[in-house]
Amino acid sequence: MPRTVLVPIDGSEQSYGGVAYALESFPAAELTSLYVIDAEKEWEIFSGPGLTEDWESQVTELAEKRHDRAETLASEYDTHIERDTRSGSPRKQIIKYVIDHDIDHIVMGRHGESSVSTPFMGQVTEAVIRRSPVSVSVVPLTAREVQSAEWPGAVLVPFDGSDPATDALEYTLTQFESDPVTALHVIEGIGEYDAEGIEGTYLEEQLQKLSEDADELLDTAERLASGHGTEIHTATEYGRAGRSIIEYGTANGFDQIIMGSHGRTGISRIVLGSVAETVARRSPIPVSLVRDVPDSS
Repeated sequence: MPRTVLVPIDGSEQSYGGVAYALESFPAAELTSLYVIDAEKEWEIFSGPGLTEDWESQVTELAEKRHDRAETLASEYDTHIERDTRSGSPRKQIIKYVIDHDIDHIVMGRHGESSVSTPFMGQVTEAVIRRSPVSVSVVPLTAREVQSAEWPGAVLVPFDGSDPATDALEYTLTQFESDPVTALHVIEGIGEYDAEGIEGTYLEEQLQKLSEDADELLDTAERLASGHGTEIHTATEYGRAGRSIIEYGTANGFDQIIMGSHGRTGISRIVLGSVAETVARRSPIPVSLVRDVPDSS
């Protein structure tokens, strides 16, 4: 279970959605809001003819106001959130802060203040989830949307038997002991054909083998849950993994998705897998990308 959680904020509604999600999901953790002053960007906003105050003072004042809003949200939960302000490249400063302060988990809004279109992930968020050495939750909701839901709610865990997928399931079973969890395996490899329309074709044998492998993997997930003294639901879907995970999660009313940072084709714990990135980029519900299960000792 995370003990130290960093929540980067930039004034966007979704960044405060990240604050609310962190408050809801990690009530026992030490939370810190981080505002990074991007000098080039802030200078363009605050400098110019007719301004008498030093722009750096204005930026500092703005940072404190944005921290104040995060603190106001924390007060609604009868708790406190630490604050810190840094200067430089936001993506670099966030990662540096995580390393320097032994942060366990990052929670951030999917878009920043300059987001252009709702389905797409902001550049800073994308850079952070690609290179973060710790798990990251990406929140595509505003603070009020988070607060109007029940958390953690129904949790979907994509499962392919890889170490990161196992870590994600372990994390879910440990973090959310009493809430419904579903392990989903997506069968890829039958191309554009409908799984129900291949009977009698050369693909039938291939699909049979893939289905048997899926059953074995989901049996593993159920045994893992049993070891935690709980039961989980399991499901199998066919198609492209990223799209199928999102469609299954939204069509079946899941509240969040928790998955490994990469699957069986991943090459590194530091480099984000393409399926994980697709889900984080496109999912309309929060997505947590787990790199390792935090030590709860």
